[in-house]
Amino acid sequence: MRPFEIIFVAITAGAAICLGIDRWRRIGRFLVAVSLIAAIVHAVFEGAHWQMIPAYAAMGILCIVAWRQERLRPRLQTITALSAISLTAMAVLVSWLLPLFHLPKPTGSYPIGTTILYFKDTARIDDASPVAGSPRELMVQLWYPARPSRNRFARYREPRETRFSSSYQSMILTNSRLDAPVASAGGPFPVILFNHGWGGRRTNDTFLTEELASYGYIVASIDHTYNASQVAFPDGRVVLGNAPGDISSPDSSSADRVMAIWNKELLKWVADQRFILDRLEAMNLAAGTPWFGRLNTNMTGAIGHSFGGAAATQACAEDPRIHAAVNMDGWFFAAIHARGSNQALLVMNAFDSNAIPDPNAKVDALLDKADEADMEASLSRFGGYRLQVAGAAHDDFTDQPLVSPLRKLSHSGKVPAPRMQDIVRTYVLAFFDSTLRGQDPGILNAESSPYAEATLRIWPGRKDAATVSSLSAGR
Repeated sequence: MRPFEIIFVAITAGAAICLGIDRWRRIGRFLVAVSLIAAIVHAVFEGAHWQMIPAYAAMGILCIVAWRQERLRPRLQTITALSAISLTAMAVLVSWLLPLFHLPKPTGSYPIGTTILYFKDTARIDDASPVAGSPRELMVQLWYPARPSRNRFARYREPRETRFSSSYQSMILTNSRLDAPVASAGGPFPVILFNHGWGGRRTNDTFLTEELASYGYIVASIDHTYNASQVAFPDGRVVLGNAPGDISSPDSSSADRVMAIWNKELLKWVADQRFILDRLEAMNLAAGTPWFGRLNTNMTGAIGHSFGGAAATQACAEDPRIHAAVNMDGWFFAAIHARGSNQALLVMNAFDSNAIPDPNAKVDALLDKADEADMEASLSRFGGYRLQVAGAAHDDFTDQPLVSPLRKLSHSGKVPAPRMQDIVRTYVLAFFDSTLRGQDPGILNAESSPYAEATLRIWPGRKDAATVSSLSAGR
């Protein structure tokens, strides 16, 4: 809980106790007034949110009790005081279960800026739109190395991009300053395209995108419209995801249908990435703008979680500007077949050696087995890396473990969230430093990892650092 929340809850509980004891009722009335002031301060400086509704209700009850105290029977006063204490305790419990979490601090030397952009691809018709003939529209958020500024810190999510259950996340502040000026030194900066998972959103991996930006990368995270859970456009429209659920629940479908849906959506996401990269390239060439000469779009990487990892891999295979891809715990399907020797690849997987296969998960098992075989064949032929993290879960590669300390609510595995985030950030940064900057991070040269949970397998045949370095210098 946040400081003013703690003060508000503590004073409210104290007021309830005092109002329930005859000789302390005058003190209780005073504390009710102080509680009301504390609630206002909390709402103004920290933001009211639904987890605190029981505490707000408790304060309301106490205001009534304090105002009409002489008219209430002693027993009723005691009951209302106990009710207020119970409601306050409930607010504390809910705030612990679903806290206003803190994102980890980035470790790079650059301050971080972020901005949200709107693009319309008039060359494509969006077949998922309910309005026939509508062009493809996309919201993109950039995280980038910035100059020091006093711009306000950006929200984790904008209010219009949340529903009631997630509305509190608009009260969470990131480590990035909104619309901060782009760093003037150290550029042009390599670009990384980020893709969320199936039904996800562009902010799913803010712990990672901020880290990359702090080390001098410009990360463009795309809301893939009509698949992303909720997209808010500048004109006030809010679009909800309408993608089929077969990908998330393959055993309720068939292998052929899952693959057909997957590969159709994959083409759309690859087109989204290439379109956004074109727009970033145009921004880089626009003289007189803050982005002029700051983006190195010819040295681009792509990364994604789950389905987004396949989209990143496919885009890397199709666009010569994209030299490296990271797939975080996702299937590949058709994306792995398009890969060639000039596309560096890092595969990151959750791994549980004690997991018991579900005998009823026949379609899921079939797809997983086929995908595993195709991935191993591609790595053996063209080289690459595979990092497996023991005890991790699928959503551990996102911000989701921060949502709750209860694993059932956060969908997290056995690896503590700070540890898991450290593993992911370390290996992703090292991989892009190697493939996009021609550096030689030692952590990628040995299969023994400094993290006991992590096992790195290396296949020869990838583009070496010297080749990447000469390619980067020639562009």
